[in-house]
Amino acid sequence: MPPIKFGAAMVASSLLCCGYSGAQTTVPTHCTAAERTFITAKMQKVHTSKVGITYSSTGKVLSICINPQGPTITQMTYRYGAPGNVEFDQSASTVSKMAIFTRSTTPHTGENIISFNQGSFHYYVSDALGQGSGVSLVVFGNGKKITDLFSGTDEGTDFYSLRDEFDFDAIKSPVLVRKAPVDDLK
Repeated sequence: MPPIKFGAAMVASSLLCCGYSGAQTTVPTHCTAAERTFITAKMQKVHTSKVGITYSSTGKVLSICINPQGPTITQMTYRYGAPGNVEFDQSASTVSKMAIFTRSTTPHTGENIISFNQGSFHYYVSDALGQGSGVSLVVFGNGKKITDLFSGTDEGTDFYSLRDEFDFDAIKSPVLVRKAPVDDLK
């Protein structure tokens, strides 16, 4: 069975069927008034044990900010920290591009992945598609997973995404490149 393609039409139809409100009112963002918020999410630490998965609040927000010019994204910036206090940011440039990639994870779910490197660290921001929901941040240092965060699944309260406005397979940008993750995100 071929992998499911998650185009803008499929995402839009799944959002309409599931009562997507489009409201970002309860999710803070690090994006400025001159930028559009592509993704913003309240991040929780993921705790995995033999009995299951639990989450604990970090009090931090992850934001991906863009400057679109029609179908072209001319600027993309990752920002992370407590609301109103950016602790780390990374902007894509024509010299240091961010990578984008879309993939199926199961027959009914997929994810858009935005990634970049900072020295020996690899950052992966995943926005769930299809029947999946939520935003993940996974960071690898020297090939080992060192950070595993998740937003929660309630769009509009836990996270906000413009995924329904941009088809990842059709994005044009001088600061982005299509590239699969080099680390195992499972």
